[in-house]
Amino acid sequence: MSQHVVPGWDEYFLNIATAVSGRAKCTRRKVGAVLVLDKRIIATGYNGAAPGRPDCLEGACPRGRMGYDEVPGLGDYDRPGTPGFCIAIHAEVNALLFATRDTKGAVAYITDPPCPGCRKALAAAGIVRAVWPAGEHDCDGLVDWSGAW
Repeated sequence: MSQHVVPGWDEYFLNIATAVSGRAKCTRRKVGAVLVLDKRIIATGYNGAAPGRPDCLEGACPRGRMGYDEVPGLGDYDRPGTPGFCIAIHAEVNALLFATRDTKGAVAYITDPPCPGCRKALAAAGIVRAVWPAGEHDCDGLVDWSGAW
C-alpha cells in the first residue's frame, strides 16, 4: 500500500493561490493571493482591472501590450500616462477588498513576492506573514524597506 503524503499548510495554501491566479486578467503576469486566518480561507484575489472595466485581455492596459524587454517588472507600473502604466488592481489588494472578515492576524499566500505598495497594504490590514513560493516576510519584513525582497 502506498503512503499518502499530506502537504504542509504553506504548500497547501500556495497551491490554492496558484489555482486562483488562473483567473487573473493580465497578459504579463498572473498573480493569485489567498488570505488565511486560523487555517481557514477568508478571501482570494487575482490581478485585473476594476470590476466592469475593460481589462488587459481586452487590450485596455498599455503595459499589457509590452514585453519585459520594453518595461521591466516593476518599472512605471503605478504612474498614469507612462507607457508602463498598469490598470490592474493587484491580487493582494483584491483579496483585502473582498475579505469576509477582519484580516488582523491573517497570513497572505501569494504566487509572487508582493510589490512595495502591496507590502504596505498587507501590513496596514494586520497581515502577520506573507508567503510566496521562494520566500516570506513576517509583519516586520512587510514594512522594512532596508532589505531586498
